[in-house]
Amino acid sequence: MRKHLSTTTGPQRLLYGSVVGAAVALAPWPVGGMARGLAGWCAGVLVYQVLTWWLIETFDARRTRERAQSLDQPNLMILVSMLVVVAVSVIAIAMLLQQVKQLTGWERAGHVVLGVVALVGSWLMMHTIYAFHYAHRYYIDQKGGSPDGGLDFPGKDDPDYFDFLYYSYVIGMTSQVSDVQATSREMRRITLIHSVLAFAFNMLVLALSVNVVAGAI
Repeated sequence: MRKHLSTTTGPQRLLYGSVVGAAVALAPWPVGGMARGLAGWCAGVLVYQVLTWWLIETFDARRTRERAQSLDQPNLMILVSMLVVVAVSVIAIAMLLQQVKQLTGWERAGHVVLGVVALVGSWLMMHTIYAFHYAHRYYIDQKGGSPDGGLDFPGKDDPDYFDFLYYSYVIGMTSQVSDVQATSREMRRITLIHSVLAFAFNMLVLALSVNVVAGAI
């Protein structure tokens, strides 16, 4: 079981996260339905992230290459559906934070904390999914004959999952590439879409932050 949990596939991580999230959301917490839903989302993201980092920690560059080339590319439906879920969760967070103005004391603080945690979870989920997407695209392209896989990493070592996570998180924070360069048209297109989504998400975070501050004044 331990070995299985440290080598889960994307659909398996989504399944485990969904089961835990649904259990938390359906529990009889003394809060509203929207708050329970966001609590379930946070729990599901936590499970997904723990399994993801467990896998990343145990996979070196060789195992990363073998895994990416032996598995199919991430299912486009899974990628799109997760981005939709992230978008829906952000809308729910915005609606939840709108209710903060009507609350006081610890209840108000709890709702703000829940909204912030859910927002962080959405951010992590989006860019973690893209990190695996980059890894699969890179090594599958190499298997198909591309010499550099569409990304040029500094140094001579082959990239592992941490390297792709670094690339994805940098785009998520800055909406631009850093020392890793996209060298293929396909990878530039993926990076462009990711950058636009990251920029839109970060602007939404800024807007929600202003809303919370204005509501607290």
